[in-house]
Amino acid sequence: MTDTKLNYDQEGDVLYVSFGKSDHVTGVELADNLLLRLDAGSPPDREPRAVGLTLINFSRMREFHRDAPLNIPIHELRNLPDGLWQAVISVITSPPVSDFLAVGLSFSPQIPPLPKRVAA
Repeated sequence: MTDTKLNYDQEGDVLYVSFGKSDHVTGVELADNLLLRLDAGSPPDREPRAVGLTLINFSRMREFHRDAPLNIPIHELRNLPDGLWQAVISVITSPPVSDFLAVGLSFSPQIPPLPKRVAA
């Protein structure tokens, strides 16, 4: 793991996970109450990297999901500009972010109803 620092603001119920510093930080809302702080690769020849995560209402999330992982749909990320979307996917699926978040796929097919049988 990198030089990861955790800081919990009890009054605001916010957990800050810091992976380092950058002068070129972009905030990307991964889901409600979950923000990725990202250096998207400035200058352009540099790889994108995670600067940190911010988890809002952390104790409430932790209590509600005590015995199960927190599943957060990230389909809204597809609305990001293509370059930023690729940077976010790259960063959230590799360490150090993947040490805190697990990204998975789910499949829910939209199957039309079967036709009704007609008596012969």
